[in-house]
Amino acid sequence: MVFVSAVSWPGFMSFDSMYALKQAREGIETGGYPPMVSYVWFLCDQLLAGQGGMFLLQNALVFFGIVQLGRSLAIGPWRVAAALGIVMLSPMTLGPMLVVWKDVAFAGWLLFGYAFTFDFLRQGKRRQLWAALFFITMASCFRLNGITAAIPALALIACRISGMKTPWQEDDEGARIGWRNSGMAAGIFFAITVFVFGCVVLSSTWRLPDLKKVNIATGSGWTQLGDLIGISACARRNLIPGDFYTGAMTMRRIQSLYFPEHSQRSFGANPLLDESGFSGNQALIDATVSHARKKYWRCYLQHRVEVMKFALGANSGDVFYLTDPSVFPGVAGTEMTPTRLTEWVTTYLRSFASAPWSRCIVFGAAASLFWVLAFYSHRRRLAILMLMPLAGTATYLAASFFILPAADARYNFAVSIVFIFCLCALWPDLLKAGRAGAGNSEY
Repeated sequence: MVFVSAVSWPGFMSFDSMYALKQAREGIETGGYPPMVSYVWFLCDQLLAGQGGMFLLQNALVFFGIVQLGRSLAIGPWRVAAALGIVMLSPMTLGPMLVVWKDVAFAGWLLFGYAFTFDFLRQGKRRQLWAALFFITMASCFRLNGITAAIPALALIACRISGMKTPWQEDDEGARIGWRNSGMAAGIFFAITVFVFGCVVLSSTWRLPDLKKVNIATGSGWTQLGDLIGISACARRNLIPGDFYTGAMTMRRIQSLYFPEHSQRSFGANPLLDESGFSGNQALIDATVSHARKKYWRCYLQHRVEVMKFALGANSGDVFYLTDPSVFPGVAGTEMTPTRLTEWVTTYLRSFASAPWSRCIVFGAAASLFWVLAFYSHRRRLAILMLMPLAGTATYLAASFFILPAADARYNFAVSIVFIFCLCALWPDLLKAGRAGAGNSEY
């Protein structure tokens, strides 16, 4: 953590970062950028003016979250140390941690939420339940689609409360499976999910401290135009509204406009698209994209697959937008002076942006392989336990498939962290495997 903080102290700042700090100081203007980020930043700003406090908090949440999750699963200090080392050295995780981004803090809150969920499932103590719900709620409020990553944890919490038997309990006495318990678990799951999602909606709709209602500007226009360009390129048919361009829109021009990694790269001076086309045309855009998605649904899915390939690092070439080594202007007291360490690390990130250890999908494949090996070894119980965070990444990615506005590496930062933790936790222990039977458990 000291190394990461020293690289870009007091932290790089993108436009999103600067906007969150601006709202922390001047008040919430919109709920599109999660207001909870600005509320927490307001507190950090009181303790350490500028971005430094939030920078330390986000990275502390990640590093200590990994440690807490390792303790909850009792995977051993060396495996935890390995996970921390990979997180610190892999460009796909190091890059986002150099910038004050909500995606980093979201991952940290989620790690603590998973850790306390495991503790509650195993021991059933009330304080563990409240801690799990607190961290899961904070994670969900930091990223508006973050609740999807918590669905498996919330479901298992509901099962534990209802008295259903789970693999996580230390004592199975009194645990049972039946229609009554299943119905109770479903009701509890619905209730706590509504509670968490309700906190997200409330914090994004009525600002503090005056409770004034604010609009949730989702910024979906960029996603919609990206979808239209992608569908047009696949269907070989121009579906882009005329207000976004001048001149003839040929197939060659459409192909040159298509950047699945980020639709904003399609806008600029002619022959690129004109951003002013968004003004007053939202209803037209909504109708056009809705029709295009339905009529050319195969092309729509193909385009979303291309976006997800970039997001997971499954594309050829560099992983997209690993970091943002700058400070966006606009708020006083946020200046940072690059050092030789800053220049060395940012050069390292650029040099290895296409390396295998920079790709989320590589760590995901390794984690999946080690999970299979662990399941068919003496570590089967730990493999079963790891299904919860892995299922969380699956539900998060499934939701992200349709709503990702771009393929920035930071959007899947939490997914990358879970993959790294899982592969370190499940890394085969060949010596112990040779001595232990398949029925024994290390957990």
